[in-house]
Amino acid sequence: MDPINIIAKMSAGTFSDVMSVSRRQVREILFAQLGIKSKSKSLLKNLQQKKEERIAALHDSLKHASSKRDADICRELIRSWLYTKRPLLKSALDYLNVPNDDGLIEIEPTVFGELSKEKATSLYDHLCKDFDKEHVAIYLEFMETKNLSL
Repeated sequence: MDPINIIAKMSAGTFSDVMSVSRRQVREILFAQLGIKSKSKSLLKNLQQKKEERIAALHDSLKHASSKRDADICRELIRSWLYTKRPLLKSALDYLNVPNDDGLIEIEPTVFGELSKEKATSLYDHLCKDFDKEHVAIYLEFMETKNLSL
């Protein structure tokens, strides 16, 4: 699983959602470490527009990242965001008969990597009935689902 590639493929809206669930302190550290500032110095521009500009710049920066540190950052951003998608996680785990507590499990399951093409496609189709296709694709890629071409 390549977390940088997952981030790179995310739509701007989904990446904004990923960042919105991150603590402000985490966002500010990322902005500072990557030298991302609001392009506009205008006092008239509202704070939301400045925040959106910075998030877009962060997304662009992470799309072209290559270091292990950047990959770790991307992995944690995705993991934190997925934690807020527990109904999706629960639905997938229930479909695969993996015991879980409302989408949470004690250890990383290996079942995703062992799925046949038919089972992986069936899982994807099942999840897309109730959840955003992009979110489903991100989750399944993050879980290293094999035999699934999206």
